[in-house]
Amino acid sequence: MKTIFEFLYYCLYRMMALIKRIGEKDENLASLFYSILLYTHTIMLFFPLRYVFPKGYFTPTFNSIILKSIMTSTFVIWYFICKIYFLKKKNYIRIIQNYEQKYPDKKIKMAVIGIFYSLLTFLSFIIIAGILSNIS
Repeated sequence: MKTIFEFLYYCLYRMMALIKRIGEKDENLASLFYSILLYTHTIMLFFPLRYVFPKGYFTPTFNSIILKSIMTSTFVIWYFICKIYFLKKKNYIRIIQNYEQKYPDKKIKMAVIGIFYSLLTFLSFIIIAGILSNIS
């Protein structure tokens, strides 16, 4: 699991490194974007709760407060997990060096995997949300 977690981070890092930026580090952007993608996957796990609680089970105000706090705290948790693991502990240095030594000539392929993973995450979210919204 850790290997997949680090591999996807490296692919996202390679994706971010495709565009040259001034004043922003690619490892910071990859960590932030990875937390957004993980947040999207986590939110998709909450979709089936729609079928557990009947419509009108919670009051609209209570429902709104609970939903907003769960969604906000989920993102904050993923953000800090990625920030601490990759940036604070400086694991990004080890990960990048490891994959650059293993696959020195496959940087573009890794970036394509990062792009594909990003698109797949967002498209699956949209498709699953659309399918579940049409089910009564």
